[in-house]
Amino acid sequence: MTDITNTHLEAAIIDQKVAGEFAGKVYAFVGVINDGYQIGVAVTNEQGYSPISGKTFERYEEAKQWADSLNEHIGLSKEEVLDIVTTTMRAPKNRLRSLRFD
Repeated sequence: MTDITNTHLEAAIIDQKVAGEFAGKVYAFVGVINDGYQIGVAVTNEQGYSPISGKTFERYEEAKQWADSLNEHIGLSKEEVLDIVTTTMRAPKNRLRSLRFD
């Protein structure tokens, strides 16, 4: 598969901003439904996810494809993504933040 950050400038920008915002944390990109279809960031042992506003999709499948491609770019397997997402469901409540990249 072609690296999404080489084919979509928006993906490269999202990748870099998320890497800076979540430096030192283990995270994964996820497709989400939040006022439409978007991608978000799930962080290990932190409840929920942080939606990334500014990039929306017409269908959930497109958001999921971007999330999967970004996860592949940062070296995560589907199993590792699932492990990260699972920890967000068991984590204590914390304040979610929305990330803007527009």
